[in-house]
Amino acid sequence: MNLLKWEKPGPLDSLTHIQREMSDLLDFLSSTPQMEGHVNVEYPPIIVSTSGENVFVRAELPGIKVSDLYVQVANDILTIKGERKAAPDAAKVTYLRRERDYGTFARSIMLPEKVDAEKVTASYKNGVLTVTLPKAPESKPKQVVIKKS
Repeated sequence: MNLLKWEKPGPLDSLTHIQREMSDLLDFLSSTPQMEGHVNVEYPPIIVSTSGENVFVRAELPGIKVSDLYVQVANDILTIKGERKAAPDAAKVTYLRRERDYGTFARSIMLPEKVDAEKVTASYKNGVLTVTLPKAPESKPKQVVIKKS
């Protein structure tokens, strides 16, 4: 018969538990969209990627009309603003659960590279805004030719 040694909780066990609870709380808070009047993290959620010639920013904006969106690039900062409007019959409905807010939002991000603001384009399809930002010529790598002496 094998006996297992029972150990009393150590003084750091409660701190580990508190740390785990705080981590869970921060994960929860960071997963909720930021809309006007709510304490939150960032909305809309975005993906920033790059290729040899462009920086791409994709923002998930379901249920928002393209006419309710505004995109601006200035000083290598991309700003996305918009508004999700309430359903016309919202005043007549009693919600049992509503996880999708309405109201205005704005998000600005510093771009990872210098871009040519004059050539920026944007498209909106199936609730996803895609902003294509061509890299500025000075941000593209330039090979230096080594001269023989």
